[in-house]
Amino acid sequence: MRPLPLWLGYRIAAAVAEVCYHFFGRQRRALNENLAHVLGTSNPREVDAVARRAFRNFGKFVIDFIHYPVMTREECHQRLAFNQWVELDAVMASKRGMLIVTMHLGVYDLGGAALAAYDYPVHAIGENYGYKKMDELIHDSRRRLGMKIIPNERVGPGVIRALKRGEILALAIDVPPPGQSITVDFLGAPAEVSSAPARVALRTGAWVVPSIVYRGPESDSIIRPLLDTHSVRYEPTGDEERDVRALTRQIMAAFEPMVRAHPEQWFIFRPVWPHTAQHTAPASLAAHA
Repeated sequence: MRPLPLWLGYRIAAAVAEVCYHFFGRQRRALNENLAHVLGTSNPREVDAVARRAFRNFGKFVIDFIHYPVMTREECHQRLAFNQWVELDAVMASKRGMLIVTMHLGVYDLGGAALAAYDYPVHAIGENYGYKKMDELIHDSRRRLGMKIIPNERVGPGVIRALKRGEILALAIDVPPPGQSITVDFLGAPAEVSSAPARVALRTGAWVVPSIVYRGPESDSIIRPLLDTHSVRYEPTGDEERDVRALTRQIMAAFEPMVRAHPEQWFIFRPVWPHTAQHTAPASLAAHA
């Protein structure tokens, strides 16, 4: 797929995703349950329509992922549509460090690369994909674009040092790592998300900036990062668990309008609201599995 033009890769991926929608039953059920809650509807046709678009968008995301190792800085510049440079520079000037909290929505993996292409000091945690050659390929391509990788075995010290230097760390919140889940209200019901961003912020004093990177309406190849630099202000009370829960809730509240605006770009294939799924998902969705 990599030698193909992006637009052709996107078309092929969208067609494949339509087929996958019928065969990936577990992922489809989880996505449909989540979207039923976001959309506030029990109409299976409405939910299915958005879910199919989400599958197609995820197919396009996979094409971007495949294309990632050969992407140049110039291409990042061309694909980025961003108008919050003043706000971003103001946060960076504080030297407190910037924790960009994101979700698996849109083209999230390209957001950090796009900022790094403009020489912002962006760090990402070196996730393991279960295949050494894949790990090396993805991490090396990110480094080439200017991102800095914090190895898994040095996550704690590496994260703290980066933020204490006033740099940027990107973390996702909607898929909690093992042992780091927390339940907070999100879109009107208890949701399981990651406590890691709040814990890192509280221990380092870094700015917390919720962000998504979505596909622009003018072109699938255009990415539009959206930073919410005004919504999260927190004063620690000294009770860490209470503070983690309160800050996580603030972060998730900032994402609510973003998810409502772009539900078809949220790639969440696990139950976010497991305690309410049987009540919020349309009964007929299960029959489609």
